[in-house]
Amino acid sequence: MSVDVNVEGGVATVTINRPERKNAITFAMREQFQEVFQKLQDDDEIRAIILTGAGSDFAAGADVGEMGQGGVRGNLGNARTRTRMVRAVAHTQKPVIAAVEGVCIGMAFAMALSCDFIVCAENARFQFAFRHIGLAMDAGAGWLLERHVGVMRAKEIAYSGRFVSGSEAAQLGFALEAVPAGEALAKAQEMAAGYVKAPTLALSEIKRQFDAAPGQTFDEALDYEITVQALMTWTEDFKEGSTAFKEKRKPAYRGA
Repeated sequence: MSVDVNVEGGVATVTINRPERKNAITFAMREQFQEVFQKLQDDDEIRAIILTGAGSDFAAGADVGEMGQGGVRGNLGNARTRTRMVRAVAHTQKPVIAAVEGVCIGMAFAMALSCDFIVCAENARFQFAFRHIGLAMDAGAGWLLERHVGVMRAKEIAYSGRFVSGSEAAQLGFALEAVPAGEALAKAQEMAAGYVKAPTLALSEIKRQFDAAPGQTFDEALDYEITVQALMTWTEDFKEGSTAFKEKRKPAYRGA
């Protein structure tokens, strides 16, 4: 496989493993991503997910050697697999952290943005290079980037096709933190370990609230949270959390 999974202590690390090609993503790998993230979503033992790349890079985007094959039908099929891949990551109702070193280009950049958090090396290099090959954006790139940095800055990055360093990514707000080169995965692991001890169902519903918010009015968001809060009061984690608060001790959440 070119998409590897390692599970340890409730954390699944998904690694794009094709370093000889800067982890460029093939058609087959897109299908693997869908399968991997669906299995991780369905596995109650997994409490957090890290997405990273093997070697010195996150991923150089799509494998250009496969582009433009199969005519209109082939290109439509290509687009559908790409869309399903990004959706599989974005719709996973568990904390997902992208640990980015080196280059993070095109659909890989979009996939990182679809995670809950990006932790990157200060010298990481993010790019939407679509203009350089005469293409419009794909993989939800524009929607995702605009949500993080606003429409004018998103347009500037996309129109120019320039590289954005990890340090600038943190300044702009689409990366949570920039760390020294070689330390992104360790920082992501530190974050993930904290989420393993968290109330899993609560984090899942909080994530759903954030995902729903762009399409809601304020009143719709308030109505939605009423339903969610009522549901959460029936969970074992809520009982444990409220009891631990009264007893002035740390809660032991089971994700149930």
